[in-house]
Amino acid sequence: MPDVGVHRKGEVNFHDLLERMKASLDKEVGAIGCFVGVIRRVSLEGGSVKYLHYESAEDAVDKLGEIASDFERRPGIKRVMIHHVVDELSPGDDAIYVLVAGVRRAEVFSALPKIMDRVKKEVPIWKEEVTDKKRRWGHEIGHR
Repeated sequence: MPDVGVHRKGEVNFHDLLERMKASLDKEVGAIGCFVGVIRRVSLEGGSVKYLHYESAEDAVDKLGEIASDFERRPGIKRVMIHHVVDELSPGDDAIYVLVAGVRRAEVFSALPKIMDRVKKEVPIWKEEVTDKKRRWGHEIGHR
């Protein structure tokens, strides 16, 4: 079963995930790549971000698991972890962690943006951005 999850703020952290990843590696692994999505201080329109509020559907964890499993079947990829935070997040807070372990760095580096693209398109997690100028949902922002 893939190591994925949807968590409230404070329930998951990068250090613990990395240590869990390292503890489970097989002898072929030569690289671990990581992506940490962080809440921006300034919106794409230039307003100061007060906070982002993330919500998820019940099947979000299942979708994260499908994505992780798909990538774990790829040549050179040994393990994928995807953990998303849903809550009210302030600028500088971590929103998502993606960790990929593989045989070589090329496979690992290649997988990270592809995993994030799928998470954005397929996983039912939505955000509301609240700035000093306005409040709007992710589909109005043009990104997640």
